[in-house]
Amino acid sequence: MPLSILERQNPWWKTGKIPESLFLRSIEKELTKNLDNNKIIALLGSRQVGKTSLLYLLIQHLLKTVKPTDIYYFNLDDLGVRRILESPNDFLNYIGTENDKKYIFLDEAQRLQNPGLFLKTIYDLKLDIKLIVSGSSQLELRSKLKEFLVGRMRIFEIQRLNFSEALVLHPNVSPQTLMEHMILYGGYPEVLGQKNDEEKKLLLNDIHQMYIEKDISDFAKIKNVDAFNKLLILLASQIGGLLNIHALSKTLKIPVALIERYLDILEGTFIVKRIKPFFKNYKKEISKMPKIYFLDLGLRNLLLGQWQPLELRTDTGALFENFVFLEMYSRDFYKEKDFHFWRTTNQTEIDFIVEEEGNLRAIETKWQKNAVPKSFATFKNYYPKSVTELVTPKVFLSAALK
Repeated sequence: MPLSILERQNPWWKTGKIPESLFLRSIEKELTKNLDNNKIIALLGSRQVGKTSLLYLLIQHLLKTVKPTDIYYFNLDDLGVRRILESPNDFLNYIGTENDKKYIFLDEAQRLQNPGLFLKTIYDLKLDIKLIVSGSSQLELRSKLKEFLVGRMRIFEIQRLNFSEALVLHPNVSPQTLMEHMILYGGYPEVLGQKNDEEKKLLLNDIHQMYIEKDISDFAKIKNVDAFNKLLILLASQIGGLLNIHALSKTLKIPVALIERYLDILEGTFIVKRIKPFFKNYKKEISKMPKIYFLDLGLRNLLLGQWQPLELRTDTGALFENFVFLEMYSRDFYKEKDFHFWRTTNQTEIDFIVEEEGNLRAIETKWQKNAVPKSFATFKNYYPKSVTELVTPKVFLSAALK
């Protein structure tokens, strides 16, 4: 392969720096801390979520102390680049293992023929090499890693931009306007960076089409793409609602097992997230159906073709609930915790239950109402030591701007 291809992918070999301006992400500090251990770092996330930019941020960090020619970036979407990594032995001969420590960045690692065995072979040689990999499909990459990297890899799930990151990106936009904008168009970095709303919609459509063509058709091998798309639209119409798989099966006229497979794929490719009900075996607590949220509201609104201003919509409450979920889900504070919701047989419900060091936090979202929900008192009867929190747009913005 001509060296010029790798020179273009690794411009710091000649210049000693990243040639482009990079947008800082809140997860960067956590990632840089992990550059000093021997674990393989894996960044998993949706297409266009900013994984490559994060790899560049890590390279930029390393360039402060590491010789530029000891940092290798391989974009594995390039067929020619993949040829260098056809075997661990050829790869090691190429980069050389003498002298200083090498930092190897493999972007879209699932493109390797057998990434799990490849990475394990290099890792187990205990050479002075740090491996950092990325992947757009959690299902695809994990299916190819399997048991090879147990105990050898540390996985970081990369989200779309959260509100704090968006504030940095748009310092001249009012927080209220920016929040409403994210509820409509989501948090993909490139989408948020556009000034024209029509261009945002076009970019979201491009992301959706690429997802269907690459992740769904190519990897997941889904034959009935029409049924898959119809399921996506049905799910988009019921964010924050109970997920009745049997009803979906009846509506779409496809088996329950296939619905469940589609849901696993959607969750594994960072499109939706299911949260389970919280219960402690009380008879009046429902403990079956999960609730579902989209991991990007712009993609959700695209599927439904709904771009009306929030004040003209009937689904604003559900959109705000989904938005608050995304904000909590993207925070490091919640990373090690499971989200739940609470619902009783008489329809008393609380949007989110989070367990924090043995303590329960009950969180309810309201777009307009400011009155304390009656469900808090009911929950307190069940769990007297719990903490309750009502999140309105005003409360959210006040907390976010502190």
